[in-house]
Amino acid sequence: MIRLLSVVGVLVAVVAGTITPVKAANPERLQLPGIKGQDNRVTVDSREAPWRSIGRINKDGGHCTGVLVGPNKVLTAAHCFWNKRTHRWSDANLYHFLPGYYKGTYAGHARGVKYKLAPGLEKIRNFSTVKREDDWAILTIDKKLGDDFGWLPVDAVKLSPRQIEGEQIFQAGYSRDFAHVLTTHPACQIQQVAPMGSGEAGLYLHNCDATKGDSGSPLFRKTSKGFRIVGLHSSTIKRKKGASLGVGVPSYLFQQHIGD
Repeated sequence: MIRLLSVVGVLVAVVAGTITPVKAANPERLQLPGIKGQDNRVTVDSREAPWRSIGRINKDGGHCTGVLVGPNKVLTAAHCFWNKRTHRWSDANLYHFLPGYYKGTYAGHARGVKYKLAPGLEKIRNFSTVKREDDWAILTIDKKLGDDFGWLPVDAVKLSPRQIEGEQIFQAGYSRDFAHVLTTHPACQIQQVAPMGSGEAGLYLHNCDATKGDSGSPLFRKTSKGFRIVGLHSSTIKRKKGASLGVGVPSYLFQQHIGD
């Protein structure tokens, strides 16, 4: 459970009984794509559950966010594996998953072996043709890091708008502007379930503060059975009036492929 307290102008995140001071929102960061009004992100201790199941996925100086969803399975966004220069999918062994990453140090390390994409995606040559609902990938890594760091269960149930809209969730990732620490936006919301194109599934439009680097980060909620992933953060869209919303891929679209 997370509680936010204010102590002399400083936000304090209370996570699993540990008090972790973090800096208040920086006004200079408010215009970053994906930051929706006031910056509500706070840092969390990447050594503690459930945060230790989340890590950076690194390749060639760039990164996305991933989360363990099995002993050797990492959930992230498909576009993290797309090479914009060659217009091809990159080899899995070029990617490194680092759970517990913090300012250049990390608690674990594994290299990619293969990854699973939505059916038919392997053959594409233009990523702009990919439906937003297919922007997910399951990376198999060469070590069972989940046995050491735990993993987050993934909801398989298709939730109706009535069940999920307004639901308080957590999003946690390695934002580009805080690339070396794990941050979360606690108690953000899925505001709408909406199709975003012809034939597409209803996607989760959320107000969590997530920007570049957060791609592939989990959207999860606390239940009576613990934390469970309901979706993953894919991208940010802008509404006609200038406001932005995050786009989340619902978990039922990829949960069945975790064991592949």
